[in-house]
Amino acid sequence: MTLLQDPKEEHTSRFFEALKKPLWLGLYLVLLSIALILLLYMIWPETGKDENGVITFGDTWSFFGRVFNISNDARLILIVLLTGALGSYIHAATSFVTFVGNRTLVSSWLWWYFMRPFIGGALALLFYFVIRGGFLSTGADVTNISIFGIAGLSGLVGMFSKNAIDKLREVFETLFKSETGKGDEARKDKGNEKVIVENVMIPLNKISAFQIPSTQPLDQLPLVDLYRKFKDIVTRVPIVDENNCVRHIIHQSILFKFIADKSVDAPAGQPFDISTQHLSDFVDNPAIAEYVTQSLVIVSKSTTLGEAKQKMESTKNCQDVFITETGSGTEPILGWMTNVDIARNLAL
Repeated sequence: MTLLQDPKEEHTSRFFEALKKPLWLGLYLVLLSIALILLLYMIWPETGKDENGVITFGDTWSFFGRVFNISNDARLILIVLLTGALGSYIHAATSFVTFVGNRTLVSSWLWWYFMRPFIGGALALLFYFVIRGGFLSTGADVTNISIFGIAGLSGLVGMFSKNAIDKLREVFETLFKSETGKGDEARKDKGNEKVIVENVMIPLNKISAFQIPSTQPLDQLPLVDLYRKFKDIVTRVPIVDENNCVRHIIHQSILFKFIADKSVDAPAGQPFDISTQHLSDFVDNPAIAEYVTQSLVIVSKSTTLGEAKQKMESTKNCQDVFITETGSGTEPILGWMTNVDIARNLAL
């Protein structure tokens, strides 16, 4: 029986080869976090109170030994920019380690990681201007503003930029009586929905699949061989034929439920023995077919993430999308995306 997975002896070399690709981007993110935190520490004001109890900021800024005069408003703007960028850094770094860990990082997204902190800082600054202008609250003098509150809000704006954009959209539509839809669904041209699945899919050589040999029918393949595929973090296993055409998708929960039901229904004194079961006993079970055979979607390599998500959601019990050259089920699969992969890519 042939299994579609890398030979064990190649695992180490492949790991280090994969590690080199995102190494410079990882270093950029680490250095960026250090720079942002250091600058934020340096710009943070020494606060005090005058005889009337009004909070006062220091009017100087020490930058690597050089002292500059700085106004309260200018200091707040710099803090907003830095904390907005820091919030976006957290989002980008979390996404980065997730995709590197899954070995699905693609070069087409590198500029997104590079620009994300700058976008977050600019968006936080715009949000700050809206607040200070009184659109979301009454305008306030700089001495009456909580510097911790504005820094925290700026960081959240950078981290959750979509929510911030939706809020700014709401403000704009309220002011100008716009009748367009609100929120994420209104963005018909979102870049992430237009991403081609071929660029973000799990490629064939990374899929741990169960391949059916041409010389063995399903009723001769021990079910225990499929059971053994579920180890470590593997919770889904595609079943493909000798030409790498997908036939079924097996979720660990469905297989385990089948085994549990068989064990409960076994006659007294005759415990269920999985070694007596064959693959056909499982996939040909009428109660199982709708989960393992009819619940997968096949799309072409040029399909967008948005289209793949729509097809997946319109198919009953579907949580898996397989990619072929033209979207035909008679073609060998080029890659695979789960519902988790699609959601993660759309959330970038």
